Amino acid sequence: MADLEFTSREHEGMYRLLVLLNSSLQFIVKRLEELAANKILDPKYLKELSALTQKVQTTLDETIKRKR
Repeated sequence: MADLEFTSREHEGMYRLLVLLNSSLQFIVKRLEELAANKILDPKYLKELSALTQKVQTTLDETIKRKR
């Protein structure tokens, strides 16, 4: 990820958006787990979606930590 320069106000706004996106991804992972438990979709597909979601979440977490 590029190292961008932000004003303090922009930094606060970006941080808020990253936190919101991160919590949304946590919600998605929980819903995927519910779908898997109810056998609504193919387990392999759900596993792939969950892994991708968690990868994005990890990237966001690392970005937030670097920007603090």
